[in-house]
Amino acid sequence: MFRLTSKVKIAAGIAAGALTLGAAGAYAAANNTVSVTGATPVTVTGGTGTPPTLISLSGKTGVTVDASAFKNPGDCVSTFAKNRDLALQPASGITRISKNYHGKLLAAAVAWCQQFKPTASTSTQTTDSADATQSSAPSTDSTNTQSGALHGNGHANGHGRHARQTD
Repeated sequence: MFRLTSKVKIAAGIAAGALTLGAAGAYAAANNTVSVTGATPVTVTGGTGTPPTLISLSGKTGVTVDASAFKNPGDCVSTFAKNRDLALQPASGITRISKNYHGKLLAAAVAWCQQFKPTASTSTQTTDSADATQSSAPSTDSTNTQSGALHGNGHANGHGRHARQTD
């Protein structure tokens, strides 16, 4: 027999972990789809353009996404991101979709939701006027009278306040 040293124990642990990961990978490769049998259509109301054609994976009937409530693209995408039951409708006759169906839905939603960008309103915009205390002259560091000022050797370009190497 050979002696069980810590190196042997570590090697055995790594081999067991690799075997476990290999089994998990094989399972994922064999089970990388989701059944859409029994899925029902989802209605998207409001908005312009053609909305994505959606299905409810749980088979809920009468599911509606009301796009008229979206104030901006973030509201729109967030609605689709929160609901893992929604998926893009696959082609006719397809009974399984890939497990990344949610990512594909979000990609389509991001593109469609761009129509909800707020339009600029002239009544809410204000013009910037110079403050009486502000100077139009550019700001410089030449008036920095702080003791120990670094004068350009700040954190940029790898120069920090701490140890300075003099290689």
